[in-house]
Amino acid sequence: MATAMSASCQLNWVCNFIVGLIFPYMQSSLGAFSFLPFAVVLLFTIIFVIVWLPETKGTTPEELRDDIVRSLSHLMLLSDDGSNENHSSSVGNPIDIEWRRAMDDLKQQEEEDMKRGTYNYGFQPINSNLVEAPELDWQTRITGGAGT
Repeated sequence: MATAMSASCQLNWVCNFIVGLIFPYMQSSLGAFSFLPFAVVLLFTIIFVIVWLPETKGTTPEELRDDIVRSLSHLMLLSDDGSNENHSSSVGNPIDIEWRRAMDDLKQQEEEDMKRGTYNYGFQPINSNLVEAPELDWQTRITGGAGT
């Protein structure tokens, strides 16, 4: 999703740059009709939306996903091996599917370790057998005991 948003943002900037370069020439040659080409593009966009884009009002995200899977199933790899319930209807790159399975397995293993009390939280327990250094006055701390 972030990649698509980044690409669309870059495309928007490129198109704005092109419009900024071309508009002065359109203004000088078309005068008051310099917005006519933009109106034509808008008209084609409206026709495209009305004719080719599906209506999604009243449908759930799951229904939309299922419709997309059905319509694009010949283009994408489907994971339907049934080995993991969460990924039985996954669509996409097989590496992504394998990564999700590995992360789920790791999470399950960590949860089991937590229940048994053997999970390593990433830190060492405080050793209470350490002997604390005696309290030193400020002069000894600064000089390191060299002046006494």
